[in-house]
Amino acid sequence: MKIKVLVDNTAIDGFEAVHGFSAIIEDDEKILFDVGPNSLFVENAKKMNVDLDELKTIVLSHGHWDHGDGLQFISQKRLITHPDSFLVRFRQANKTTVGLKMSKKEIESQFDLKESKAPLWLSENMVFLGEIPRVNSFESQATTFLLEDGTPDFVVDDSAIAVKSKKGLIVISGCAHAGICNTVTYAKKVCGVEKVYAVLGGFHLKKLDEVFEETVRFFQDEKLEILGATHCTSFIVQEEFKKYFKTINLEAGVEADL
Repeated sequence: MKIKVLVDNTAIDGFEAVHGFSAIIEDDEKILFDVGPNSLFVENAKKMNVDLDELKTIVLSHGHWDHGDGLQFISQKRLITHPDSFLVRFRQANKTTVGLKMSKKEIESQFDLKESKAPLWLSENMVFLGEIPRVNSFESQATTFLLEDGTPDFVVDDSAIAVKSKKGLIVISGCAHAGICNTVTYAKKVCGVEKVYAVLGGFHLKKLDEVFEETVRFFQDEKLEILGATHCTSFIVQEEFKKYFKTINLEAGVEADL
């Protein structure tokens, strides 16, 4: 499996960075996973010699601006996401909007929209996980987001991609609001694979707290071989992970062959 990072909070020399995430995931199918907050994914794709016109499918991990507002700059693709990705949502602290700029109606006019809470196989080896069960006691216990009616928003639309490989399961998350351990647990169940080889993407881990410690223990129990934490994973957490696991850099402009 290959991953090409088009958008991330940081970038290698020659590429621009912005708060967000977008990547090309290539195995027996090639998909665009998230599109970042603006047109930067298009610009960085050109620099990486990626022809976006060749792609047939976009997977949107969840309905937050930093993963989906780039949809304004691409069209005529199949778009797969959870139905709740189109909810109006806000940040608790300052009530600023964090949802998608485009409405569902606008997206339906621009894309072949496929909404699914259930896992959806994209190819023989690659699957969109759909709605991820929150099964452990340490992840997704609090939220900083609100829905339009003022109730807490736990981002139930948060999903991920799993790829079956000869080395084991590869899991790629956008933000892991569902919890990265919950995500891996569900990916194993959906794919019927016990061996987890690599976990990549945004983990939504900010501090070296109990959740981080539980995550390290979980990955150690899984005998994880490769870890590539990026985007909404703080720098201090990324550095601490290096003490426990073999890590790879997933800044914008990076290509990794797994």
